[in-house]
Amino acid sequence: MRRVSPISDRMTAEEIENRIVEWARRRPDVSALVQIGSRVQPGGQVDAWSDLDFQLFSTNPARYRDAGWLAAIAPCWSTHLERTERGVDKLSVVFAGGCEVDLVLMPSRLMKLVYWAMARPAWRGLYPATLRRAIANTRVVVRPGHRVMLGGAAWEKRLAAAANPWPEEAFSAADFEFHVRGFWRHSVWVQKKIARGELRAAARWNHVELMDHLLALLAEEARLAGRPARPEARKAEQWLDARRLRQTDIATCLDAKALARALLAEIELCEEVSCSVAQSGGFAQTDHSAVAAWLRAELDKILARP
Repeated sequence: MRRVSPISDRMTAEEIENRIVEWARRRPDVSALVQIGSRVQPGGQVDAWSDLDFQLFSTNPARYRDAGWLAAIAPCWSTHLERTERGVDKLSVVFAGGCEVDLVLMPSRLMKLVYWAMARPAWRGLYPATLRRAIANTRVVVRPGHRVMLGGAAWEKRLAAAANPWPEEAFSAADFEFHVRGFWRHSVWVQKKIARGELRAAARWNHVELMDHLLALLAEEARLAGRPARPEARKAEQWLDARRLRQTDIATCLDAKALARALLAEIELCEEVSCSVAQSGGFAQTDHSAVAAWLRAELDKILARP
């Protein structure tokens, strides 16, 4: 039996965790509560600043979009609901005392289907694309480590499927073209923002778009070289080689020349990594030398300003 402390305005992460579990036990619509994230990953780097991450499986997850119910667990400083890029609702909470908790709201029936299909990789070719994508997204967050806090043997068995070998979604020629073309298209946009003096917009889109495309290409380069890359730059410090680590150590600030130098470094990196991925992956490579030359000339003008 977990010991549940009285509600206070300064609760530890362990106390918050206990209260979430006990709250979930009392909810008839909650079929399972699964902890994910660094706290349950082998070798996870956990310290006093580490947050708590849970998947909350419910027959009616929409009811938890309204954050009012969290007061039954502990006093809250802040809540934020977002739709993640994996297509699920995530309720992020900062409880009094600074403890952060992410609660991913999952529909029980749909996730039972996802785990059922995940346990049968031999049938993968029969699954619709949406189901394969749901399996891939689930494996990204569950496979590195998880703990079933509520749900019993049935959910333990379901989540065990995450350990099964599963063919990774291949990086296709279309993916390659999307990221390469996206990089060059947004490089022009960023250069123009720098030239106009719209430095905040340039800095934002440099990180939002350019690095996103570059990191996708870098992850594929690492996979082709036999290194276990992860999406969204997760643990990138572990799978980027020494050279790529140096090349991605790019400083930006709200200064036109600093942003121009950053974009020049990213252009060089894109040329290198796209060529590497094309050669190793057997992808056809579109010639972007004309736009690269134009960008370099325009960025040199910015660097030559007094």
